[in-house]
Amino acid sequence: MALWIEKYRPQSFDEIIGQKEIVEKLKAMAEKKEIQHMILSGPPGVGKTTSAVVLAKAVFGPDWTQNFIELNASDDRKLSVIQGKVKEFARTKPIDAPFKIILFDEADSLTQEAQQALRRMMEEYINTCRFVFSVNYQSNIIEPLQSRCAILRFQPLSKEDVHKFIKRIAESEKLDIDKEAMDALDYVSRGDLRTLVNLMQSLSNVSKKIDAKAVLQSSGLMDISKTIDGLKTALSGDFKKSREIFSEIIDNGVNMKELLISIFNVISTTDIVNEKVKNYVFEKLAETDYRIVEGATPFIQFQAFLAFLASLKQV
Repeated sequence: MALWIEKYRPQSFDEIIGQKEIVEKLKAMAEKKEIQHMILSGPPGVGKTTSAVVLAKAVFGPDWTQNFIELNASDDRKLSVIQGKVKEFARTKPIDAPFKIILFDEADSLTQEAQQALRRMMEEYINTCRFVFSVNYQSNIIEPLQSRCAILRFQPLSKEDVHKFIKRIAESEKLDIDKEAMDALDYVSRGDLRTLVNLMQSLSNVSKKIDAKAVLQSSGLMDISKTIDGLKTALSGDFKKSREIFSEIIDNGVNMKELLISIFNVISTTDIVNEKVKNYVFEKLAETDYRIVEGATPFIQFQAFLAFLASLKQV
């Protein structure tokens, strides 16, 4: 049985989900065969590595692997690897191409020494090689290396993009998935398409019909329907009832950190409150989290948060 993560990996620019502006820039680079050193920055699973591979295929054609190498920087992050494997690849001439491409996946894991060595190599081998860095946190890349790269910032995928991708897989694999289940998949994956695809394949092995409950159980996350119910109750001004709902959630083994994260995700990904109110709620949620971390009594602080929501009296 084929792994869906490979089966549904985009093979061309047109198949990449979202990232329209970045895709247009990469297309233009590929057509002109004018590639800069680049940093592809953004959250996991939004297409950074895939975009770099698609770029290499577009530039080098069927024999693209002769002039392309991918290194996982979290594994190959030591200076010895940079001075050995990377230097050996970068220094040799490309095969029937204007240059080679080295992709460093998870490059924000590279040590400072390795990044300094790469900075010098980027200058020394500019005629034979281009360096592409895929990162989750651009701030972990040293400034001298950043200044030598074009920086492309990948955005989190929209709910519409994620739903579109889910429908594409569901149609191809003949899965029965309703909107509630799609919302749950979006919530659980947090826009990470790798996580999404792996979860869908895992669920499909059990049943072709996928519902929200199965998604949440398989992910190991708490049932957000109860979180939503508790938040709606608090926002309607019913502090006592909302406290009962969340007390039941906590009594079922959900710790306070997980509960706060669940609330944050619900508020971020739903329309339970309008954009103006969200700002106040996020501020109060952050304050609650900070006080708990500093040693305040968790349940008392959480009740204060619920009292704040109830004071908004938003129906």
